[in-house]
Amino acid sequence: MDARIKVAVVGAGMIANAGQIPAWQDVDEAEIVGVYNHHLGRARDTAARYGIAGVYDDLARMLDELQPNLVVVCTPNVSHRQYTIEALQAGAHVLCEKPVAASYEDAVAMYDAAETAERMLYVGQTGRFSGAVMAAKALVDAGELGEVYYAETASLRRRGVPTWGRFHVRSASGGGPLLDIGVHALDALLWIIGNPRVVAASGATYTKLADQEEGLVTSLAESGAPVGVHDPRPYDPKEFDVEDLAAGMLRLENGATIGIKASWAANVPDGTGETLVLGTRGGLRLHPLTLIRNLAGYQVDITPKVPPAPDIPFYGHWRQAAHVARVLQGQEPPLVMRDQVLNVMRALDGLYRSAERGHEVRLD
Repeated sequence: MDARIKVAVVGAGMIANAGQIPAWQDVDEAEIVGVYNHHLGRARDTAARYGIAGVYDDLARMLDELQPNLVVVCTPNVSHRQYTIEALQAGAHVLCEKPVAASYEDAVAMYDAAETAERMLYVGQTGRFSGAVMAAKALVDAGELGEVYYAETASLRRRGVPTWGRFHVRSASGGGPLLDIGVHALDALLWIIGNPRVVAASGATYTKLADQEEGLVTSLAESGAPVGVHDPRPYDPKEFDVEDLAAGMLRLENGATIGIKASWAANVPDGTGETLVLGTRGGLRLHPLTLIRNLAGYQVDITPKVPPAPDIPFYGHWRQAAHVARVLQGQEPPLVMRDQVLNVMRALDGLYRSAERGHEVRLD
């Protein structure tokens, strides 16, 4: 690959503007050469905002004219498969926002297309780039917890429905908070404990609050847009046809189990949501990172000193962009791998399927 990485962005929504584009513009070895959106005006606005020369509403034309080394896909989940495969077949590597797709089947097709094209498909599981998550994984890998037999993770918002896009419309998103924020929590947890294969799922989904007009004053930051949205889509709660809460249990091939909860709207205190890992030698709490052990006859809580991240919105995207650039230049191996991503997608699919059927489903 040439020393300079030519990056093209597909999508001009919140995460493109607030996360991916600023992150890639901070990478010295990369240059964003074009932006595609099926609404040309939005592509123009985004390109003008960041000084990007190429503006397109025809993806094939952008790929042909710019010949990017890397295409960053940040569109609604259901369209990830189409845009990713088109970019791969045009000869580009792809960085796709999470979740990789709206279904396990689509995810497999995307990875197969990458293998056929001999190009990289990298999935934006930016939660792994948190200092606490990396330190937690190092502790588990070092055997500080012993045998891990149970873990749980939750990502819960009191009132944080994304009211500025199409996250709440199943035909665009494929699902609700389980696919939006639950995917981050589950991916980070499975990565921390070594990615044991998920073999069974028991899940339940609910829509109890978010399809109602409550008349509440809320902020964009509560809904995952801490720096705002340039071109919000009008929101109508009558369109809401995904879950506002998902909960479930996952069985792993090694006999361990995981509990998971994800919600955009629940009557819980602000900031509710925790990741806990239980092992035979010790336990782990992720926020704040705490190793829970016995030492010399006493119960102790050990708090590793993790360097704080800069106060930059979506800083995980900045770390991810720098990492992906190094991967493309052959300087380090990818942090996010196919089998890991598919394990997460298999679990999410299983939770939704179990919720529909009303009983546990086997995934193996």
